[in-house]
Amino acid sequence: MALLSGVLLIVLGGVTFLFHIVYSILAIVFGAICILIEIPFLMKLCPTGPAFDRAFGGLKNHWWRFVAYLVFAIVMWSSLAKGGGVLAIGAVTITLAAACYFVAAVKKQAKVTSAMFGGGNESHHGFDTTNALPI
Repeated sequence: MALLSGVLLIVLGGVTFLFHIVYSILAIVFGAICILIEIPFLMKLCPTGPAFDRAFGGLKNHWWRFVAYLVFAIVMWSSLAKGGGVLAIGAVTITLAAACYFVAAVKKQAKVTSAMFGGGNESHHGFDTTNALPI
């Protein structure tokens, strides 16, 4: 859901750029951040420094991602007060992404990453197997 939100925010930000410059730029920035957070392979390609790692390193936790996406959602919902129109679609999807991360954080689910997007070190089945016994 967060990856879909990122793509939609970039597209919708580009479509509404001439009508709502500030919110369009914010939508594009939020979309790029969502994609960078959700695709670990892209983070491996970008040379980062200690300050960047401190800023975005905490977003590996479900709670931090929930808070970040909730802030993005609040900003995108506020675009409706200025007549944001189709930016509401991005607001809905980023709100759903925040809700998904909230549920995952409450349930203490393990992070699941697709190997196609550069993951691979995390669990691919959604279960925490750190204390599992071999069969």
